[in-house]
Amino acid sequence: MVKLFCAIVGTAGSAFEVDINQGASVSALKDAIKNKNPATITCDAKDLQLFLAKTADGRWLLEESETAQKLEGGESVPQIMEMIAKNKMLSSWT
Repeated sequence: MVKLFCAIVGTAGSAFEVDINQGASVSALKDAIKNKNPATITCDAKDLQLFLAKTADGRWLLEESETAQKLEGGESVPQIMEMIAKNKMLSSWT
């Protein structure tokens, strides 16, 4: 089991955690995210768009970083937009 931290881009205070089995598919992660926040996430789980929170140098975005703090505050800064442009997760990934 792994704990993943998620946030809705452009929505302040939206960060939450999801527990999922290691090796589970992205499709299963979408289901877990939808089940964790059914009132906030109103689309079908299959329609969620997920992105890896990796920086331009391939490192994971750290919670204490300025970029992560801005994401948590609802700001869509260039670093976040770059992650979205380059790191979309496919439902078939594990």
